[in-house]
Amino acid sequence: MPQRIEALAGSCVLIPCAFEVPEDQVAKLTKPAIGVWRKSSQFDGGVDVYNSSHRQNILQGEIIGDLMQKNCTSILDAIPRNYTDVYYFRIETGFRCTFTEKVTINVIASPRKPQVTSMGTVMEGTPVNLICTALAPCPRLPPALTWYPPQLGRVENTLLGNPDGTRTASSTLSFVASHLHHGDIVCSAVHPLQQGGSSERAEEAVALNVLYSPKNTSASVSPSELVTAGTTVNLTCSSDGNPQVAHYSWFRVRGGEVIAVGWERTLTLNLTEGHVGLYHCQAQNEHGRQNSTAVQLHLQGVGAGVAVWILVVAGGGILLVCGLLILCICRQRKLPVPVIRKDQGEDDSPVYENISVATKLGFTANQSRKDLDEASVYSNIETLYKTGCLTNPPGMKERNYQLYANSFIPSSR
Repeated sequence: MPQRIEALAGSCVLIPCAFEVPEDQVAKLTKPAIGVWRKSSQFDGGVDVYNSSHRQNILQGEIIGDLMQKNCTSILDAIPRNYTDVYYFRIETGFRCTFTEKVTINVIASPRKPQVTSMGTVMEGTPVNLICTALAPCPRLPPALTWYPPQLGRVENTLLGNPDGTRTASSTLSFVASHLHHGDIVCSAVHPLQQGGSSERAEEAVALNVLYSPKNTSASVSPSELVTAGTTVNLTCSSDGNPQVAHYSWFRVRGGEVIAVGWERTLTLNLTEGHVGLYHCQAQNEHGRQNSTAVQLHLQGVGAGVAVWILVVAGGGILLVCGLLILCICRQRKLPVPVIRKDQGEDDSPVYENISVATKLGFTANQSRKDLDEASVYSNIETLYKTGCLTNPPGMKERNYQLYANSFIPSSR
C-alpha cells in the first residue's frame, strides 16, 4: 500500500491495499469477511468512514480486491475537500484486526498540472513523440487528455498502472516536425467529478523549437494604387523562418530577363517608367531559401496610348463587320443597287463620267449621245455582274430592263 495518495475533491479515490495475517490466523480467514476503512486513528478517536457490511456509510465506496487473497484494494467515492487525513484498514472475519500500516490521503480542490516531455530543439522533418501524463486517482472517471493546437499528429491515449498500484492517464502525440509545430504545444487534462456532472481542468505547455527554412514568403507594394512618376514606392518582403531570415534579395522580371535590384527587406524606389515591371523577393536563412510570388509595379499613364490604339482598331473592326453583314443581306435578298441620278444639264453627271469607260469598251467618240448613254448603262450593269453584287437567275430579265429604264437619261436632241 502506498504511503501517500492524492485525491481530487468531489471525485473518487483508488486505494491500493494488501495485508498479511499471522500464520496461526490464516485458517480463520474465511467468508463472510468484512472490510472497514477507519479515519484518523486505528484506536480511540478514529472514525469508521466505510464498512463493507453497511448500506449507508459516511463515505460510499467498494472493496474491489479479494479479501480471501489478502487484497484490500478499495475505492472511496466523492471524497470531501476536508477529508485529508490518515486512513487504516481493518478486517473482520474469523478474527478482527486493524493493521498498523496506514495511507495518507491528500484531498486537493484542483487537479495538478499534467507533465509533458520536452524535445527541446529539433530540425524540420524529424519524427517527434510528445508524452503527456496526469494522475488518475479515480479510475472510474480518468482524466481526458487532449492536445492544442488540435490535429497536430496521431494521438494514442492509455491508462497505465503504476508500481504502487495507482493509475496514470497517458497520451502520446506523434508527428513529423514542421513549422506548424514550432512554439507552445499544450496538453489539457479534464477530470470529471462525481458530483453535479462538472469537471476540473489542468493544462501544461511545452515549447518546441523547430528549425525550418523560410515559409510563407510574400511581397507587398506601398502605396498599392497607381502613382505618377517620381512617387516613392516601397516594396516589402515578409517571410517566416527559424532562425529568422538573415538575407533578402529583390529581382525584377522584364522582357524575360531576371535582374537583381536590391538586397534589403524593403526596397525603396523613386518610380520612373524604367521601374515598371514584375518584382519578386527571395528570403534566405541557414536552412534554405524561398521566393515570393511576383507583384506588378504600374505607372499612371504608361500604356494609355496602346489602350487607345486598341480601342480604335476594335471600333474599325466592328464597322467593317457591320458593312459586310449589310452587303451579305443585300445579296441574299437580291435587292437592286440604286444608281444616282442628276438633273439634266449638269456637267458632273455620272453618265458623262462613264463616257470614258464606254470608250474603253469599244465605242468611239463620234457615236451619238444616245449610244454613249446606252453603253454607259450596259457597262455599269456588266461591272456589277462581275463584282458579284447582281446575279441573273431565272426570272430576273424583267428586273434588268427595269434597272436599265431607271438608269437611262434621255439626251436632248
